[in-house]
Amino acid sequence: MALVGCAGTPIDFDAARQVKEGMTTAELQSYMGRPYSVVSRQDKEVWIWSRANGFTGSHSSISFIVKDGVVVGVPKIPDSFK
Repeated sequence: MALVGCAGTPIDFDAARQVKEGMTTAELQSYMGRPYSVVSRQDKEVWIWSRANGFTGSHSSISFIVKDGVVVGVPKIPDSFK
């Protein structure tokens, strides 16, 4: 019998709202912790935090765009995201 629970990285949407364009990757990680994944896209990187719950099937993720070690893309996060 296999146990399936939560997988990925914790996501704190309140902390994510504090991330601003122009921050370094060190500052990004100070708010968000270590990313689940970093994907290279042309001259940029997409830093991804993702969390899935195997019991409920729920999933949440958030990503930031980084170029040359600096955050250049920040998502708009609805206030309803907790």
